[in-house]
Amino acid sequence: MADAVEQLIEAMQDELQCHRKLAAVLDGKLDAMRHFDVSRLEALRHNEQRLLNVVRMNGQRRAEATQQATWRLFPQRRIGSSVTAKELAQAAPEPARSKILALAAMLREMAQNIQRLNRVNAVATRKVLGHFDQIFRIIAQSGRDVGLYGRAGKKSMAEQNRLVDAIA
Repeated sequence: MADAVEQLIEAMQDELQCHRKLAAVLDGKLDAMRHFDVSRLEALRHNEQRLLNVVRMNGQRRAEATQQATWRLFPQRRIGSSVTAKELAQAAPEPARSKILALAAMLREMAQNIQRLNRVNAVATRKVLGHFDQIFRIIAQSGRDVGLYGRAGKKSMAEQNRLVDAIA
């Protein structure tokens, strides 16, 4: 029984560590966006993808460890029935109980932090893309005047837009 619970605690600790690394990468992506550091942003994106794969593997490992601990702590339960971290902690002996509850709380907090960082990064990305869209529209409009004369015999005066106007 203790072995299954210890495996669960170890899996939760590994998952928490990986989520911390992911949060640091997401923070770095936001900083790279602020400083328009495209090469750093690309490197962080690759790092994020690698960490997401590790998070998936850790999540599977934690789910398997949770199932094993459930079978050990609740032998009367049906196979496939789910149990909460609080229920697992209540059934575990004391040193493990505190660890499971603390790790579950830290994982929940870290998941909320990662969701917040993802929302902030998504908003920042949309704003940057909107800004680039504006710049490209102004650039496209500036090439419309082909130098033709109007009905009055005068050259049309196209509105002049400069890249500086697009940035301002």
